[in-house]
Amino acid sequence: MDGALLLVLMMLGRLEDFLRAYPLGDGPSEQVVARFIERLGRLRALMAQQRDGTVAREAQNKKHRELRRQLTAGPLRHLARIGGALEGEFAEVAAALRQPVRRLSMDEFLGTAQSIAVMAEAQHDLLRARGMGPEALDDLGGQLTEYEQAVHGANAGRRAHTGARAELRSLGRELIQMARQLDGIVEYHFRDNPEVLGAWKSVRNVAWPVGEVVKPVVPATIPEGQPSR
Repeated sequence: MDGALLLVLMMLGRLEDFLRAYPLGDGPSEQVVARFIERLGRLRALMAQQRDGTVAREAQNKKHRELRRQLTAGPLRHLARIGGALEGEFAEVAAALRQPVRRLSMDEFLGTAQSIAVMAEAQHDLLRARGMGPEALDDLGGQLTEYEQAVHGANAGRRAHTGARAELRSLGRELIQMARQLDGIVEYHFRDNPEVLGAWKSVRNVAWPVGEVVKPVVPATIPEGQPSR
């Protein structure tokens, strides 16, 4: 997850704690606070979605890599060797069974392996006569089903991660804008209470690590002198 975004979340969370501890007591201002807290909750949910999407994608990627290795070294290799004995008289069958499966994308590998399975099923008697194992097609079908499920799972995890990231950027900008708005509200509301106002100024800033170059998704502090909107 973006380190700058984590810093932004930390700052926004501190603002939320302050606003809960020091109610403004003004209807319209409290509505702004409620909206801020609601949008902050959405930001946290999106960050959890992004994290879960990454975990799911990595787990499914690991699974489909292992299944691909098993398919390649097991039934696909077995059928390719059987197909080698069919060249000449059954050249079309041999070519279908010996399709290369290395260096293919997930979807390309799946499509190629499925086409091999279709040909092997159609030529079952011929291949059995040339030595195809009795469980070869069942093994191929079962492993292909698992592989397809892993591919779909990895793609779903990628979509969840990508979708959450896009909304996170937009929502982060919205929350920073709202924080600037709240800055103007709070500073005026507590203008005669320097202790509380000092606490607000403290929580609204983030101490960036010295010497670390961070490119924030959105500004991580509310600049001094920034007019409220």
